[in-house]
Order: sequence, then C-alpha cells, then structure tokens
Amino acid sequence: MSSFLTIQKTINKEKNEELSKQIQKKKRKNQYTLEFNFGSNIDVTQLKEIIVITQNIPQFIPQNIVFRLNSNIQFPVMVDSEYQLGFLNIDPHSYNYKVARYDKYNSYHIFNLEPIHRAFTSLEIIKEVLMKEEVQLFESFEQFHQKNTDISKYNIVNETKLVEFERNIQCPFTLYIQNNKNGIVSTTARIMNDAYLQMIGINEEMLKDYVFKTGMLPQSFAGDENSRWSQTLAQIFKSNASLTFGQLMLVNYQGQKFPVQLQSQNFYLFNQDDNTYTEYLYYYYNVEQKWINNKQIEENSLDYFNRKLVNNNEDTNEVEYQKRCKYRKL
Repeated sequence: MSSFLTIQKTINKEKNEELSKQIQKKKRKNQYTLEFNFGSNIDVTQLKEIIVITQNIPQFIPQNIVFRLNSNIQFPVMVDSEYQLGFLNIDPHSYNYKVARYDKYNSYHIFNLEPIHRAFTSLEIIKEVLMKEEVQLFESFEQFHQKNTDISKYNIVNETKLVEFERNIQCPFTLYIQNNKNGIVSTTARIMNDAYLQMIGINEEMLKDYVFKTGMLPQSFAGDENSRWSQTLAQIFKSNASLTFGQLMLVNYQGQKFPVQLQSQNFYLFNQDDNTYTEYLYYYYNVEQKWINNKQIEENSLDYFNRKLVNNNEDTNEVEYQKRCKYRKL
C-alpha cells in the first residue's frame, strides 16, 4: 500500500478516535454544597476556583476579496508580504484553509487541512472578474476548473500505481491530496519532503515555527516577473490544467532565483463506500545540487529566529546561540 495512503488512514483513524472519546468532568462543589457559616472568618476565595485557558489561534491573511470555488482553485487578489517566510511566497491554499494538524513521518512533513467556511463563488462572478483582465486568463482558468470537476475525465487507478510511483521519487517534491465529494473539490493535506525544504532554504524548525505562528504554508514559485499579473496567473492555470510545466524559476528563503525542471503527476482513487474521488497530485523538482547549501540554511535559520552563533564546539557537537540585541520583525 502507498505510504501516504497508510499515513492518511492512520491519521484519520486517530482523529475519529479522539472525536469519539467522551469527556468526563468531575462534579465540582459550589457555595450551595459547601457548609458556610455567615459572619465567620472563612476565606471566601477558597469557594471559587478560577481556571485560565490560553490558546494561540493562527491568523490568516486578511483579504478584501476571497474566492472559494467548488473546483478548489485558489488564487490571491492581493498579498501582504508581512506574512511571507523570508522571500518565499505563500501557498494559495492558505487563503481558504487552516492547518488542523502536523505530523512528521520519516522525511515527510504532513499538514492536514480544514476549509475556512465561507460561501462559494459562482463561475459567473469569476468570469466577470477575469474577463475584465483578458480573455486568455478566463479561458485558462476554465480549463483548470473543468480538469478538477469533470469526473468523466478522471483516470482511476489502483493503489499499486501509487506505490510504484512513490518508490521512484528521489528528488524534492510536494504532494496535495484532494477529495471530490458531491461535486465539491477540497484539499485535505499537503505533504513535502526534507529535500524540498533544503531546496527552498529552510529547515524543519523554521517551517514548524512559521506554520504554527501564522497558519500559513510556504511555496517557492517565483513567477516570471510579468508586469501584468494576469499573464502569470493564466500560465499557472494552463500548466495545472495540462499538468505540463517544464523549466521555471523558483525562489528560496534568502531571495535567490534559480531554475528547476518541474514535473507533475496525479492519480485518482475511488472509494465506493462514500462515493468519493481522491486525487494524489505530485509536483517534483529536478534541481542542480549547487542550489542546495546546508551552510546557507543554517544562516537562514539564525536570521529567521533573530539569533547569532556564539560558540560552535566541533569536538562536542555543542552549538550555542544568543538572541540578537536588535529586534527583528518576522
């Protein structure tokens, strides 16, 4: 069985078990069940127990206009660079999804997603918005929209195909798992491997801190520097519709732009029990080794956490850090 299938089934099982647990609360006594002599010198503060619960809730990007489509196409209207991880861009899924759970299995970083509930945008409204830019933009969007929603075009495979494909991946990759149920496509998880993190210039510590503090996921697409955003977006739609990318530019944490050969492959599985189609959508990158620099990643980590290296003892493998005096806004 596919390792990712196994992992997701394990996660879903654990999630269901947690939801099914009954929460038992001990019955607390109150002022009506405690004997209290009025006029006495009893400390009344003991009659009340105050429990303070704090929970950090990740924020999400404020948008004037947020599109939510049944085809699950994500694209920004505007982006606040304050939320970016270094020079990395923000995964468009962060506009409509929140990270519900993080798991690490071997070299895989798995982020399970839950949708931010908001009304769906109709195709007519999207057409009106995109046609104001240019016809080609809407046409490429429509191709991508149909690719995601037309189940007659889904090429259903068995799990053996996934196993064979995964065994041959030896390069940086990221994977999206999407469900189509009752005509609504939604992303349930995004997975990236250690090699992908190295390629974009970050480590696990940086990734986890960034995601837990902001609720965002990073991605490395650099764009083609067109003055018109619509031309870049049209190419993204068109490439995703055909799953044909070729060479394009990525950007890493420190802002370097570098070429990669991007390939994509998807597989559809069908679950008869709940009549659901699941798509495993892989993006994998062939990149020159010179763009992967572990020394640079260490420097990026110091920069991100606003730290400086004080002592590096090679004999004991002990590394000592100190917080910089100057405040750095993340």
